[in-house]
Amino acid sequence: MPPAVMAGLLAMVVALASIGYLRTSFGPNAEMAKTSSPGLDPMETASRQPVGDFQLTDADGKQTPFSSYKGHVVILSFWASWCTPCLVELPTFAEIGERLHDKGLRVVPVNVDEAGVGVPFAREFWGKKKFEFPSFFDANKELAAKFGVDILPANFVIDRSGRIAFSGFGANDWSNDETAETIESLLEEPLHEK
Repeated sequence: MPPAVMAGLLAMVVALASIGYLRTSFGPNAEMAKTSSPGLDPMETASRQPVGDFQLTDADGKQTPFSSYKGHVVILSFWASWCTPCLVELPTFAEIGERLHDKGLRVVPVNVDEAGVGVPFAREFWGKKKFEFPSFFDANKELAAKFGVDILPANFVIDRSGRIAFSGFGANDWSNDETAETIESLLEEPLHEK
């Protein structure tokens, strides 16, 4: 097959995959969606919205309360097996997660595939990539709806006090120095007690 034809087919596949992830809808919640902030500029602490507590479900069905992450900065990332940008982005979480883990950063990916799809895919993908962080699962998409997710990947950076500092939609390179500096500034903030 000529290289030009191969390149054209590849471009078509990428375009179709992009349409698929952009058209995915999880029933956005307007209140949570308001917290989106462009770029990596954290919101002023007074305007940050608390996320409240919720349960994270692992591959074995065990639940972990999100409140157990209080005191850490958390990157909460919604992803799916069919979302190519998600699969490109996940390894960059591994890099920043390893770089800032000892300072208090936690990476919390949440898979939104249908039941029976996400767990086996994640186990295989995690095994290949050797990710140190776990994946959680939201097959019924209740958690995704709480955060107003309608595009994947959808990422929420939550400060040490459990408030959304900033959010972003679409794949990003989380391993670059600018991102690390922004996360480090959040890690240095004092814990806000109610």
